[in-house]
Amino acid sequence: MIGTRPPRSGEVHDSAVERLEVAQREQSRLRTAADHARGTVGEGVALARLGEAADRVAAREAWLVWVERGV
Repeated sequence: MIGTRPPRSGEVHDSAVERLEVAQREQSRLRTAADHARGTVGEGVALARLGEAADRVAAREAWLVWVERGV
């Protein structure tokens, strides 16, 4: 089976950009929450959620790179 990568422009690219932006906004929100939780009993949970958000951003960035360059 021969794989083809999606075109750089169009729905797939637009979706990849939007999903990355959403993930980045969520990461920013969770970073602020983690800052506010510093020194409290909720700090560990806040940091775990921030770490998960960072993973989502990295995955969305990788997908966008693949869409744009086929890497």
